[in-house]
Amino acid sequence: MKLKPTQMVGLAAIIIFGGGMIFRMTQPSEREIMERRLASLPTISAPTMEFPMPDLSSTNPTVTPPDLALGAGPLPSTSPAAEPDYLAVGSQAAKDDLYCSGALGAEFDAKIAVKFDPRNPETDPDNITPLMDMQKKLDTAGIAKLKAEGLTDGGNWANFTLPYGDKAEADYKANALRIPVATCMERASELPPGTLY
Repeated sequence: MKLKPTQMVGLAAIIIFGGGMIFRMTQPSEREIMERRLASLPTISAPTMEFPMPDLSSTNPTVTPPDLALGAGPLPSTSPAAEPDYLAVGSQAAKDDLYCSGALGAEFDAKIAVKFDPRNPETDPDNITPLMDMQKKLDTAGIAKLKAEGLTDGGNWANFTLPYGDKAEADYKANALRIPVATCMERASELPPGTLY
């Protein structure tokens, strides 16, 4: 029986691929190789340690309080220092600048929350964004006044601006602003550009 060329190619492929599969199947798997390697490693055992048994024969041990043992008075208090009231610090001019900054921030938040209406210029983002610049000017001016008064080095400016922002926002929502938004805008328009943040 004579094989055709295509049959010869097929037979050769069967022999090659079959031989490769048989060779692969006779080789150990990677898992078996790793198990053999792990089994050949020496075992590691933790050293045994002997701990002495405590003496429990005394039923009434004498405990010395720490302050007497150290020869000192009562232990110092570890409670954190009370946070200063940042709304009560500084001159009235500095307080007004920071309050106005908070009022403009509340006005910005209220206007940005309203859906844009092309017929209403109050909702136009181009008319709202100057409020942020004015707010920055007032924050910078207020902190500069507190620095001049020796009450801050300016590094903790957020400790002052955040409480004023919260206070003014609460007053804004209650329609009880101490300084109206228009007055704050006028106050900010006279200031140089803000550099605080």
